[in-house]
Amino acid sequence: MSEESKNNKKFHTTTIQINEITEKTKKSIRVRTITALVIAAVAIPAIIFGDWVFLIFGLLISVLGTYEFIRVLKHQKHPIWIDILTFVMTLTFIYWAMFKSYMQNGELINSSGHLLMSDLTVSTLGFAVLICGLFLGSMLTSKFSVPDVCYYFAMSLFFSLSIQAVYFLRFAPMSSITNGYDYGGNQIPSCLLFIYMVIGCFGSDIGAYYIGILFGKHKMNPRISPNKTWEGFFGGVISSFVLSFTFAMVLSACNIPILKGILDHEHWYWILIISMIMPIVSVIGDFIFSAIKRHYNIKDFSNLLPGHGGILDRIDSLLVTSLFVSILIITIHYFPFVV
Repeated sequence: MSEESKNNKKFHTTTIQINEITEKTKKSIRVRTITALVIAAVAIPAIIFGDWVFLIFGLLISVLGTYEFIRVLKHQKHPIWIDILTFVMTLTFIYWAMFKSYMQNGELINSSGHLLMSDLTVSTLGFAVLICGLFLGSMLTSKFSVPDVCYYFAMSLFFSLSIQAVYFLRFAPMSSITNGYDYGGNQIPSCLLFIYMVIGCFGSDIGAYYIGILFGKHKMNPRISPNKTWEGFFGGVISSFVLSFTFAMVLSACNIPILKGILDHEHWYWILIISMIMPIVSVIGDFIFSAIKRHYNIKDFSNLLPGHGGILDRIDSLLVTSLFVSILIITIHYFPFVV
């Protein structure tokens, strides 16, 4: 074999090859992109305006998401009162934190007229009512088993806390968690914390999706999610970190902190830590919901969003990421660790 042939062979074995994009994949990308743009057109104004607009937007997501995780068991034909109990209690849990804050502090709206939320709270009495009602249902009918009780209870708890976290990230900058920092009633600076989380979450989703399509070859966990690859995972982590960290640091350098006293230039290390962990948590959230779908043998939670599936299929990673970021911010606020 000549020297030129050896060099050509070596080149071909080391070159990164781009996967072939099929017509089906191209169509899927077009549909997903169009749907994503429509979602953004609805969500972005709600995020910017905040307050009651975002509250109503969150209520719509809450209703649709709760309906979707309940309909997973629709084939079992169990009594409808079990579904109604779970539906009502889940929505009650979501808004319990706001209701409790109003009852204890006498305020849900600050002097500038903006909604406040500075903590995540669960109703222990409400959860007791739900778990007792679900077990009662399992005793009264054979079509609703103990594993079904665990699924409904776990999803109700997780989903309600995650939606609370979504509200927290949007309303916290106007609350006491900013240590008295005044955003001046300006809605755009107050929504930056939520946008930061969205960039970290969907930056990972989008990066992983496109890198996976183009270069993905090594499967992460085909038993749960056959389409996810390690190449896509690392591509998503890098894209998410670069985008979210740059976003926060540039704004802070321009004296527009995304959360004064916690996520600003002086506390750059928290921005670094959260930006690094968000894409990992986002992937975990995606795997959690994929595992649920594989267990119940369904492709999507619904077909509401073309190319994406249902509401839960679209916001699965966002729910887990929101909960993680909210808990970490609350922890930093009440226990100001020194790094």
